[in-house]
Amino acid sequence: MSPAVRRDPEADGVWSTLRHLPPSVITLLVGIALSRTGTFIAVFLTLYLTDLGHSPAGAGLALTVFGIGSIIGSFASGTVTAWWGARQVIVGSMLLSGGAVLGVAFAADYRVLVALAFTAGLFGQMYRPAAAAMMAALTPSNRLVMVSAAARLGLNVGAALGPMLGVWLLTHSFALMFIVNALTHLAFGLIALFLLPDVRDGEPSERQTAVSYRDVFKDSKYTLVIVAMFLTGFIESQYQAVLPLQILSEGHPAWLYGTIVTLNGAIVIAFELPVTRYTQRLPMRTTIAFGSLFIGAGLAMFGLPAGIWVFFAGVLVWTFGEIISAPSVVAYPALAAPGDRHRSRYIGAITTAQIGGYALGPTVGTYLFQVEHSFVWIMCAAVGLVAFLAMWRGVREPEREPSPA
Repeated sequence: MSPAVRRDPEADGVWSTLRHLPPSVITLLVGIALSRTGTFIAVFLTLYLTDLGHSPAGAGLALTVFGIGSIIGSFASGTVTAWWGARQVIVGSMLLSGGAVLGVAFAADYRVLVALAFTAGLFGQMYRPAAAAMMAALTPSNRLVMVSAAARLGLNVGAALGPMLGVWLLTHSFALMFIVNALTHLAFGLIALFLLPDVRDGEPSERQTAVSYRDVFKDSKYTLVIVAMFLTGFIESQYQAVLPLQILSEGHPAWLYGTIVTLNGAIVIAFELPVTRYTQRLPMRTTIAFGSLFIGAGLAMFGLPAGIWVFFAGVLVWTFGEIISAPSVVAYPALAAPGDRHRSRYIGAITTAQIGGYALGPTVGTYLFQVEHSFVWIMCAAVGLVAFLAMWRGVREPEREPSPA
């Protein structure tokens, strides 16, 4: 929607948006933040398994299986959300993942632990497309980008607080940490069961007409966005996989990596909501495409031989790309879907692409780094440019309601 039709810019502000949201959306945002704050398994699974006496390779395999489960869960969520409704999927996802994590706290057999890790990944990610579909169904389209930024704020605060809470719980026992992880998921599941509405894709008459992922991929422009989202996740994963190796290889202290990651999170938490007040008025193609470009450029800067300060410059560029694009990326699938009954699968496809990029990226990135340190950062620049071009070509400006006067 063109900025010219927005009669009252204040109506698009952070607090104005949150004040006018239905209570169910606020409840959903709180539940998402609660679940993210209490999710420790992905961070501490490797440490837990090696503490039990399993080999590092065995621990890495379990984490890989967890990641595979996450990819399958996010993909399946688009279909089951369309069949059963967003609330039912959120409830099932949280209760089943909570049960799996609770099992991890008490299991000792390696095969059982791997099976539980897969189950935790499968159901732990299944809520994400369902929650996004519910948020889109309950939020006026002109406010969806800002609400998506608010949801990301909860996720990022949870991502910042969660590991610290996990470390504190870990000083008592691994079992206590996983029990708390399970309880936060169970709490979100109960909140969803009793406080969230039953939201379905489309009217009852529309649900009789089957929609599949095949229909999503027939949309050639949206398929370009899916590919670009995979590529963006692929390169962004390098900050976890390769950046610490780059920092140590240059002789810098390990605390520099922690500082860079903390700085990224702090900037996103502090500035994403206020910045979104302005970027939501821009065409979505602009914010999404240039966000991928800046993410690639910022990561590429980590490979420049310019001393310690290049890492701080790189994180600023990378984080700027994340801030301007991420809220629109979260909102776009629901707005791009041709009808309500397509919404869950459009969301599921792009969520799966992003998770898949994060899963595959470290394997390729660490291999390139082993061959030649600079290769991985050159790849980030090149892939970021390809993602920009694909986003620019693929993103359509969806119709949105004008802001209220």
